[in-house]
Amino acid sequence: MPLRAISSDPARPALLNVLCSPLKEGWRVYLNPEWVPPYLMHCFDENLEACTPVIDLEDLDQYMHYHTAEYEKRISQFGDVELTAKGDAAEALAGWLATAFATGVRERSRPR
Repeated sequence: MPLRAISSDPARPALLNVLCSPLKEGWRVYLNPEWVPPYLMHCFDENLEACTPVIDLEDLDQYMHYHTAEYEKRISQFGDVELTAKGDAAEALAGWLATAFATGVRERSRPR
C-alpha cells in the first residue's frame, strides 16, 4: 500500500507547497511550512530546504493519478517547478516527496 500522510488537525485542511529548483546535479527543494507531516519535516534543514538527486515529475503525475489526487504543477521558463496540493492531495504529495527523498539515486563514496 502506498505511503500516505495523516493530517494532525482534521479541522484545518492540509496545504502543501514546495518549489523545486534544478541544480547541476539534482534538485533543491524549498518548503512552505503551512502544513508538513512530521516525517517529511525531517527531510528538510533549518532553512526548510532539501537537496535530492532526482525529482521524477512523470512518476509524481502517475502517483497522484493513482490516488485520484488533484494538484497544481507550475513550471517556470528556468525549469523551477512549484507543486501545490490541498487536503487529501497534500497528504499524497507528502508521501511521494518522502519516498523521493528516501529513494533518490546517490553516489557511493569511494574508499581511500
